[in-house]
Amino acid sequence: MRTQAVKDIVLAEGATAHLFERYGIDYCCHGDETLEDVCAKKDLDPDIIIEEIGALKRSRPYSFLHSDLWDEEFLIEYIVKNHHRYSRAAIPQLLHQLAHLNTTHGDRFPNFKSVMLLFQHAAREIEQHMRKEEMILFPYFKSLVSAREFSRRRPLAPFVTVGGPISRMEKEHEETAQIFAKIRALLDGFTVPSGACAMHSTVIKGLEAFANDLHQHVHLENNVLFPRVRILEEAFDRRSGLPLS
Repeated sequence: MRTQAVKDIVLAEGATAHLFERYGIDYCCHGDETLEDVCAKKDLDPDIIIEEIGALKRSRPYSFLHSDLWDEEFLIEYIVKNHHRYSRAAIPQLLHQLAHLNTTHGDRFPNFKSVMLLFQHAAREIEQHMRKEEMILFPYFKSLVSAREFSRRRPLAPFVTVGGPISRMEKEHEETAQIFAKIRALLDGFTVPSGACAMHSTVIKGLEAFANDLHQHVHLENNVLFPRVRILEEAFDRRSGLPLS
């Protein structure tokens, strides 16, 4: 397991995502890194992580998120209806709470102004990112699946291959991950400080929940959906555009 990519560990057992969140291990944007390499960078003992993974598997022997068995259309619908909808519901609430906290307690917790500015920037980027996926990329992915299923020509697209826009999406994922890494650092790993009021605690826990959901969201795109679509596109003849037999 030491030499196994962290994304593959999560793909095999979804519950390990929560374990990796606790240790700040990035399994979505840097999922190709091995567990050993990640632990070396973070000064973690891989044996302890492996032991905890084993204990997790023993206590929860079944994984109920069988994303490896989902077809592409269901995967897209899950991403949109679960993660995109959650993001759109949570962002306005968190922005409002951050603004209120800065107004009422900004003098006691000055780092929250930086947190608010970072989250505002991330929120704009996430909304634009989701809109591009829902209006352009995901419909094209679905049409590609349909063309393969019914032996039709590859659908026309405003790009030469899906590799270009997918790479752009992955870059945007990385940029957003860096913003949340800064937020996590400013909030001491989303630790609620002593003497914090109820609103303060609510905001920190809300940001942590949002970050965790975002990691799972990006994991499903970077490590499950995008690789499948790249392979799917290769199943079409470049000249005729018809599916290869």
